[in-house]
Amino acid sequence: APLLLDMRPVIGVPFDQVAFSRFLPSTCSIGRRFEYKPSIASTMDVARELVGAQGGVALHGTVVLTDDQTAGVGRRGRSWESEACCSLLFSLIWAPTAVGTPALFPELVRLNLAAPIAVVCACSAVGVDSALIKWPNDVWAGAAPRKLSGVILDYNGGDSAVLGVGVNVLQDMSLHPAATSIATLLAASPPPTAAFPLPNLPAASAGLSHLRERVLSSFCVELERLMRMETSAVIAEHGWHDLLENKTIRVHHKTRDEHDPRDYDAVALGLGPGGALRVRPIGAAAGADVFLSAEEISITPYLHIEPS
Repeated sequence: APLLLDMRPVIGVPFDQVAFSRFLPSTCSIGRRFEYKPSIASTMDVARELVGAQGGVALHGTVVLTDDQTAGVGRRGRSWESEACCSLLFSLIWAPTAVGTPALFPELVRLNLAAPIAVVCACSAVGVDSALIKWPNDVWAGAAPRKLSGVILDYNGGDSAVLGVGVNVLQDMSLHPAATSIATLLAASPPPTAAFPLPNLPAASAGLSHLRERVLSSFCVELERLMRMETSAVIAEHGWHDLLENKTIRVHHKTRDEHDPRDYDAVALGLGPGGALRVRPIGAAAGADVFLSAEEISITPYLHIEPS
């Protein structure tokens, strides 16, 4: 008889650190040190406190995770709200190996681009193949793409950077106008059993069992793989998962909700060598491309859904 997957979300169950350590390959150094907090304001704040007390080098690869984040923050100070024990909410401490600005900048660019790629790959590992990157570091997924994940990078100017990552995993977001979750996507299109290669766990026990733990273990493996690559290779792989390439977008100079006379429509053309988004304003001649910095602008893709 065929194996049946239990696709019912397991809500309210704390993150299982033992299962996570079992899923994480012995060859992966990221995630080996793990700081779990049942409920905190922000994993990034805790990660920064740890770095301040112990230094970034000693904490390289450490994951700080919570089941309930009460004051999560995304890009440009936007809040990140989540239901307890449903999302994957963590920060990862990275100690750059490069020394000096000319070498350090490419490593930080690589880290900022590698993180959403790692999210996409982790989603694929549990059966969600529609995940794509919405520049600079969000992940959207679904037939009508909606926001699934957000990433933020904070560099302290010295010995460490902190990645803050949020992924909607177990929530039922089927009626949400602008966001989705892994469980919602799997319920809409259940993957075959083979989509769950779980070490030390029978295939029949897969489905949504330990879904957050599996996604995080895959993220750690993929991030470590990507950070061994040259920055140019990471940019190329980013292009394989680009939601925006050849799509029309709106460029906002203030916020998505605040009109600015400088705002304009453009076609996204992929990333430049430093990770900036290359666009061509509508009506502009070939060669009149503009490179956009995520620190200065926001964008909304015209995908026929509400922006997140």
